[in-house]
Amino acid sequence: MNKRSRKQRFYRQSDGKQHIGSSLRPRRQFRDFPGPPPNQGPPLRVLPVGGLGQIGMNCMLLGLRERYIMVDAGLLFPDEVTEVGMQKVLPDTSFLHQWRDRVEALVITHGHEDHIGALPWVVPALDPSTPIYASKFVMNLIERRMREYSLWDERRFKVFEIGDTFQGGPFEVETLRVTHSIPDCCGCIFRSEAGSIVHTGDWKLDQSPIDGEDFDLEVLEKIGQEGACLLMSDSTNVLSEGRSTSEMDVAKSVMQRCMAHNGKGRIISTQFASNLHRLATMKHAADATGRKLAYAGPSFFNYLTAAHKAGRAPFDPSELLELQTALDGYPMEKLLVLTTGSQGEPFAALNLAAHGASPVLNLERSDLLLYSAKVIPGNQKRVARLFNKVAEWGPEVASGPTEGLHTSGHAYKEELKDILKMVNPQNFLPVHGEYNMLHAHAALAKQHCGISNTTVIRNGEMAGFGAKMSGRQFGDTSSMAVARMARMANDAEPGPGPSAEAGSVGAIRKIGEVDLHKYYNDGYHGTGPAEEMGIDERTRISTDGILVISVAILRPGGVTARQRNEKPGTFGEGVQLKARYRIQSRAMWTDRGRFTEILERKLDICIAELSPDSPLPLIEARVSDAAREVARKFNRKKPEVIVISHEVRFGGGGGGAGGKRGGGGARRAAGAGGGAGAARGGGSQRSPAKGSRYAQKQGGA
Repeated sequence: MNKRSRKQRFYRQSDGKQHIGSSLRPRRQFRDFPGPPPNQGPPLRVLPVGGLGQIGMNCMLLGLRERYIMVDAGLLFPDEVTEVGMQKVLPDTSFLHQWRDRVEALVITHGHEDHIGALPWVVPALDPSTPIYASKFVMNLIERRMREYSLWDERRFKVFEIGDTFQGGPFEVETLRVTHSIPDCCGCIFRSEAGSIVHTGDWKLDQSPIDGEDFDLEVLEKIGQEGACLLMSDSTNVLSEGRSTSEMDVAKSVMQRCMAHNGKGRIISTQFASNLHRLATMKHAADATGRKLAYAGPSFFNYLTAAHKAGRAPFDPSELLELQTALDGYPMEKLLVLTTGSQGEPFAALNLAAHGASPVLNLERSDLLLYSAKVIPGNQKRVARLFNKVAEWGPEVASGPTEGLHTSGHAYKEELKDILKMVNPQNFLPVHGEYNMLHAHAALAKQHCGISNTTVIRNGEMAGFGAKMSGRQFGDTSSMAVARMARMANDAEPGPGPSAEAGSVGAIRKIGEVDLHKYYNDGYHGTGPAEEMGIDERTRISTDGILVISVAILRPGGVTARQRNEKPGTFGEGVQLKARYRIQSRAMWTDRGRFTEILERKLDICIAELSPDSPLPLIEARVSDAAREVARKFNRKKPEVIVISHEVRFGGGGGGAGGKRGGGGARRAAGAGGGAGAARGGGSQRSPAKGSRYAQKQGGA
């Protein structure tokens, strides 16, 4: 790393629609790249930036010594309880930006948000010359997203056909088709002189896919014969026994349900907009029952249009009607409506309809609602609330595994075993899952597939493996050659000798670690780490509430603030400090004003105990402590307390800018100077700033 890039402090942002600059700001302390010193240690490395220990935010660095390629750049949807006010969780783009000179390419496996959603933040963090590879359909999705942020550069974004082989950084990348819940999904084989890495992407073994495009198992069988140094495989459904059902089975169940409801009223289906295979199923059911297919939520049309441009759409987008248009032209019993909001998202179409807030979709008792989706872990409560609200309108609801209206796009346990045995890698690293899933997948590989070299790592932990070169290169460096070297090394007697000199395949192990941080986006301009986005404060306010207290301090006149600071004790005996309060609260129980009354009495006692010449910072601190004490006793809460103070002098004419009729009012506020007089004796003025912090900086009023 050169000195210039180490010292750089610059920002990049979009066209103003959304600020992305703070996500690229290098942190105060430069973070060393994990792993051994250059040209030392195992040659092949894996560094997850996201996606391990969680479902989402997939972002993986694969390296050959000091050169790396990135796989996917996804986002994570925030926890509605602990990450209040956030809409997106992003990988540590600051770390990527610091080490952008090491990342030579980015490969996207498919078009789901947990794999492409962070691109508007990740792409600016990389070197401007770093190419981004994706299939045509996925690239159409990416282009639309990047144009929204004024980040599209067709010279950087390169399209491949699944099955192609191309050079990506230090690796020769071969793509293979896998079956999933969205078109154009691929796994990747990364070949190098030190061995091959297989990354499955997201997958299942669907024996009868809707689009007729099968999993390319022949490629995996071939790499199994060659010998792979490492397999990384999807762990999402490792805890599910048996095998996943086919999308064709879902199509049969949907058809049965729709035929049974024919002539009874409208059919509404809530599903993932990206699942174009499911969209094809719904179109077939609509045609069979003489209904028109309409949508509420533009993402359906956007995905279908992107697929159509790539020649991957199940039907022409012109056959998908906007709901308002459909309602104007067709009776209710002739409509099959697709809605977003299967996870209870607050502003999605179905949730708005359930709360009676949708401008176009009103739920009716004659409706049939097909829940053709899965509840994503963490969304159970939100989806339950959605179902409760839907039930109030009275439509029939079909949901649950017995209905057969949904199947997962991720492999079950028996399918995972099939791929483990087929590839039979020297090392195995489970990915794409929470920690219990990763550990279960590692155990599955050891106990049922005979793969002993397995490990589970966390985001930010680097694992190393591959042939130990001992500072020399081999004449034949193909995967087959590396596998032969491994067998030679394993069969050889311990001790010095030709085989030991030649090299051996090292088991995967942890070789370094870096402290990574989540970045958050609030849905508009704000992007940054937790402390910058005020995650802790937002959470505390949402659970414990907030108190804003404006305090007007009443002091005797005739003595200026400067005199009080220079000569404490200026006021004589018997002179008492007084105050007036304005109290506002949010998310707190006030019991029809009883809380406010108790708090004011407490504050009066607190103020009376202070010296008349007490500085404002001290007063604010005492007021804040008193308010928290009252709140704990009254509400059992610890609210965020903001105290804003100013002064009002009485009994003489002193200090500050003169006000009308005697006394001038002095206030403390961010950006405000001394005493701006208030009409009629110095009334209170409100300020948005925390007074105590300002006072500490300014030295009091």
